[in-house]
Amino acid sequence: MDVLTPLPWPCHARIMKLLPLRSRLILSTVSKHFNDLVQRDALQDVCSLDVNDLYGQQASGCLAWALRRNLKGLRSIAASGHSCLDPLLTACQLPAGQALLAQLKSLHLDSVNQLQDKHISVLLAACPNLEVLALPRCGKLTDASAIAIGSLLPGLRVMCCRDWAALTDGGVVALALGCRHLEDITLDGCFRVGSEALAALVRSCPRLRRLSIAKSYGVTDTALAALGEYGSGLEDLCLRQCPRVAVVSRLGSCTALRAVDLSGCANVTGPNLLAMLSGCGRTLTSLQLNGCVGVDGEALGAVGRLCPGLQTLNVRGLALNDGHLRDLASSCTTLHTLCLAWCTRLTEEGLRPLLARNPELEDLDIEALYLVTDTLLTALAQYTPHLDRLGIRMCHRLTPAAIAELVGAVPVRSLLVSGILDEADTSDLVRRVKMVRSDCNLNWQPPWTTKQYDVTASSSGTRRGVEQQPTLPITNSWA
Repeated sequence: MDVLTPLPWPCHARIMKLLPLRSRLILSTVSKHFNDLVQRDALQDVCSLDVNDLYGQQASGCLAWALRRNLKGLRSIAASGHSCLDPLLTACQLPAGQALLAQLKSLHLDSVNQLQDKHISVLLAACPNLEVLALPRCGKLTDASAIAIGSLLPGLRVMCCRDWAALTDGGVVALALGCRHLEDITLDGCFRVGSEALAALVRSCPRLRRLSIAKSYGVTDTALAALGEYGSGLEDLCLRQCPRVAVVSRLGSCTALRAVDLSGCANVTGPNLLAMLSGCGRTLTSLQLNGCVGVDGEALGAVGRLCPGLQTLNVRGLALNDGHLRDLASSCTTLHTLCLAWCTRLTEEGLRPLLARNPELEDLDIEALYLVTDTLLTALAQYTPHLDRLGIRMCHRLTPAAIAELVGAVPVRSLLVSGILDEADTSDLVRRVKMVRSDCNLNWQPPWTTKQYDVTASSSGTRRGVEQQPTLPITNSWA
């Protein structure tokens, strides 16, 4: 305090703006002088409030505290759990809270099980300028909420309705008609939503760039016909685990597509896939075919030729052999991420030419390739100098010495190794790896327990429409 007191107040404000927000808030509890200074000068540049790592009363208290402050720069709020609902609804009734909510551009509320249709109308009436609205896993919301969103948020650009079990085509149609500036929508887990909703979205929302729907039996080839006719601007399309999707050739006219996810669409065949890629393959950078058992290896051989810029390829569980990989290697040279998990007939003889022609590879998953040996790890050290993540679960022929040698040769930071070693060899592997690269993360967690990507993220991994810095706050004192 002796050092700071002689300085004029503009210096105090300047110094505090250089501090992390957590430090600013802690400093505000030191004295009334610093509390006033923080409130007046040091919080005006806060644009994002994220309390997802707080729980219960901490999250509720943080939101209540923030919503009483004059945060003129605040544009985004992200919270999760039922405790965040009451502070928001209270803010809707107070002049200060109404002013703050009215300036929001982004609102993300995750797993708020108490959130109901009646709350949505009140909340959105106070947030008329929202452009990004994400309400994943809010299971009590129905078509009434979608209708309210369509009527109250005409400027909405990004919408996430993940796991709204009661949502139907009618609600999505109303949302599409009201939010014609929509660019990104996620409907994963909305199993009652089908082809009628998707057709309405691409017809009514000409700016639509990303569309994701997963686990829906109602999505059929009728939806693909509408997407092909009206979805020329689509860049990212996910139809994961939609079992009635088959004739993907109709998507060939979507010539702006950069990412396509058909994982779990077992009725998609090789000829239909190639017909689609003949139309849109030139722009494609990501292709997910996890579990597309109808796609044969002969079709995979042509993927590289039809998709010259392909960076991400997932063919998990397909019936491939070494010859198919050699065909793929002849024309596929730009891969950064490759998943060959559970393609159990592959050996290093097929993998070697593909690795040699893709030196920019950063992420490789070869889980359950039972036939690969240490020779493959030698090839990885030779051909993939940028390898960052490697999945070798259940590759039981690999030895701790060879794995550690690879970790020392390339910058691997994440190693997925469960199911390949006994207890003694596991201890030996940990010791060897930590000796050559102490920052390498060894992960024994089964793949089905790993966290899925955020549904509001684009294919490049960046969240659309959400300002990232600076973020408020993390502290337990909201005085």
